[in-house]
Amino acid sequence: MRRFLIWFVSGALAGMVIATLLAPTVLKTMLASTGAKDAMCQCTELVNNTATLLIKTQIWGAVVGALLLPLVAWLFRRRFGRASEPPPVPPPVPPTDSSTVLPS
Repeated sequence: MRRFLIWFVSGALAGMVIATLLAPTVLKTMLASTGAKDAMCQCTELVNNTATLLIKTQIWGAVVGALLLPLVAWLFRRRFGRASEPPPVPPPVPPTDSSTVLPS
């Protein structure tokens, strides 16, 4: 469970970082399509839209990263993890009757 939570948090952080890097392109595309290009007459709306979309983009990035990174790690471990694990240790062999007899 601890391993899953570590992957979950790592994925969320990685998703947020990637979303933050991609956010300017996403915001330009989305804001250009809302008609808020002219900042001289719609500054408040532009700032509100930008902040709202940046936060939404980071949340989506965190959610997607938190879901995908544990899934990818699980698939990777399932496919490649078993080959690198050492084979199980066989149980010890119980002593036989001849080994318990003391020589005289």
